[in-house]
Amino acid sequence: MNRIRRSTHLAPGSAFPVGLLLVLLGLSAVLAYQAVDAARSEARSTERALRGYASFATWELERRADDALRRRISASLGDVLARRPADAAALAADASRALAWCACANAVQGAVAAASGDGDRRIDISAAPAVAEWLRGDGMGRITATRAPGDSLRIEPILISGTRHLLIYRVVVGEDGRRAAGLLLDPARLAPAAFEDAYHAGALLPGAVRAAGQRDAVAAAVSTPDGGVVWRSPLPANAARDGAWVDAKIGAYPPEPLARGDVAQPLGGLFAGLTSRVSVRADAVVGATPQGPRTRLPLLLTVFGLTMALVCVAIVQLRRQQELVRLRDEFVSGVSHELRTPLAQIRLFSDLLDSGRLPTDEQRARSVRIIAEESRRLSWLVENILHFSRAQRGAARVQPNPVEAAPLVREIVDAFAPLARAREVDFAVEADDGIVVRVDPDALRQVLLNLLDNAVKYGPPGQTVRVRAGLRGLALRISVDDQGPGVPWEERPRVWAPYHRLARDAEGAAGGSGIGLAVVKDLVELHGGRVGVGEPPGGGARFWIELPYAMHAGPSPVPGDAAVAAGARA
Repeated sequence: MNRIRRSTHLAPGSAFPVGLLLVLLGLSAVLAYQAVDAARSEARSTERALRGYASFATWELERRADDALRRRISASLGDVLARRPADAAALAADASRALAWCACANAVQGAVAAASGDGDRRIDISAAPAVAEWLRGDGMGRITATRAPGDSLRIEPILISGTRHLLIYRVVVGEDGRRAAGLLLDPARLAPAAFEDAYHAGALLPGAVRAAGQRDAVAAAVSTPDGGVVWRSPLPANAARDGAWVDAKIGAYPPEPLARGDVAQPLGGLFAGLTSRVSVRADAVVGATPQGPRTRLPLLLTVFGLTMALVCVAIVQLRRQQELVRLRDEFVSGVSHELRTPLAQIRLFSDLLDSGRLPTDEQRARSVRIIAEESRRLSWLVENILHFSRAQRGAARVQPNPVEAAPLVREIVDAFAPLARAREVDFAVEADDGIVVRVDPDALRQVLLNLLDNAVKYGPPGQTVRVRAGLRGLALRISVDDQGPGVPWEERPRVWAPYHRLARDAEGAAGGSGIGLAVVKDLVELHGGRVGVGEPPGGGARFWIELPYAMHAGPSPVPGDAAVAAGARA
């Protein structure tokens, strides 16, 4: 019985390839990390670029909207403020009609008309009390302090009690004196028309950064400080896919995380107090993709996982090859030991016979007998090796024929008994007569010799090895019991494997090639039978085989007549 002992350490020769594989695994991990980091860096660069484009678009949109509002106001209110109004209310009414282009109601928050000359000064104001107070004080101060050339129109953003307004006024100096007219407008109500003009005046991004055929690369929205959206651009076709970028709350509300390419910032100039939010579509910009840079993380992780798996497989395969090399060395060593013992005996007694130093006939006869026994042992060992080699190649064959079992079993045991003489082993054979089984006699001889050798080798000196042969259903069951320490339960399924050795046997003095029980199993299975190992009453090990196609060929023998042969003490 042999047992493979696996080393927990790598062989010295394998340390380098294992280390190399581990270094390869480490390099793969470093490369995967670097690739992931590069992908993240590329994503951050793309995001920064998109934010830069969005900032540029914001600046361009604000500039255009400021210009558009100034043009609109100048065109619509220039004449209104140049005329001499009847009073401030009439001025406000005329201004509201002139602002029809913005389609906005209540855009005029207040009006003031002032005239002075010949020592007379008249001021008329039409506005809510808070606004009227500001117009009468600071407003008139600004207007009267104006030293504008001619009667040019002035537009100024102002803050009254926390509310943003636009002060539009005109001062006319004539022969009849100096007169001024001013309006307070709500910029939030004028913003939609101004931003609409600005947005449709042309692409907000330079052509160099826009992808081919992409004009609507930018979406924008303008909101009041309380989050109310006063204007938004027409949504691009894929805006819904990118999310509600123009519906995000801005201004006084807590800012939400911006999507890639989004910029939210307060506006200046005439639209001071408003906040814009501009988003640049990634797919509309040169060099960017709708989902940003395509990540290779899944692919890299897959490659890294495959690399790690291949390295593990390579290490396991290396360990297996080392184990095979070790088993091969042990097999060669065991076979050499097995063959050397009978060869040494044959050579010794041959030399004695040849030298004539054996004076008596009895000594010479004993030498001849020993040479014959060792020759048989040698033939049996060689046959074991040959059959094992054929089995490994799948070339093992048997030729079953009907054979009476009991005489054959006794013959095999009698032939083996002299080989166990040195260990003073007795053999007891209980074989039922009349049983015929289909078996290859040479194969059965090889099987029994291996089982007997196994019992003698691993049992104690002076033991009695019991061999039983009888019917078990339609099969011939042959068991060989020894009085050794037995086979541990957990080791029993593995003792039939080639080269397998129990730990206690590997450390002991008993040698062995490690193929005896494997040959037994193979030969029995070639007959369609099965093998097993157990424990007989009283301890020890019981190895048994079952060969099918067995039956009594004649009348059942009388139990008392069952042959019981006691082997001679070797």
